[in-house]
Amino acid sequence: MVILGAFILAGCSATPEPSTSGYLSDYNRLKPGTYLEEFWVDTNQVNQSEPPNIVLGEISAPGIRDKEGVTVANCINWLTKGLLMGNAIADNKPDARYRLDVAITYMDPGSASARVLAGEFGAGHAKVQTEGKIVDIKSGELVATFAERRRSSGAIGMEDLAGGSETDLIELMIESISKDVNSELLSIFSL
Repeated sequence: MVILGAFILAGCSATPEPSTSGYLSDYNRLKPGTYLEEFWVDTNQVNQSEPPNIVLGEISAPGIRDKEGVTVANCINWLTKGLLMGNAIADNKPDARYRLDVAITYMDPGSASARVLAGEFGAGHAKVQTEGKIVDIKSGELVATFAERRRSSGAIGMEDLAGGSETDLIELMIESISKDVNSELLSIFSL
């Protein structure tokens, strides 16, 4: 019984894992943020007396490949749209002080049949991880980083009974990450 309980708890973990992409240079300095699982900010480099002045830079997906029902292009589009929907990040801001670059470092839509059969034990869960860097545009100094991993069981497979929801699960997780990135940045880059 103890082994089964440990298996269930291990299957629920959504802690970001250092990616094989090596997108971030130092995962050890990341700590829990207010909205994000793993976040670091150099408070000496961030001007907290003014509203966020962040422009969206590059969104990449190093080493990620299209999966059945979900393309890398879809993921990048959802992430771009989601990040720009908040109040912290702008698409085009010539006077921006900071630039946010983001990478999708893990994406697995999981298995609908596994979620239906054993989703409560972690089987078939969809997973996505994003990592980001915020750079001071003038100095080139790194001022903040984050890593966020999400997973979804699709209501423990119930959503899959109506048809393949892999695309929906990944899209919803990316939208949720985008919202939390905006919230974290607003909480840090303004008083």
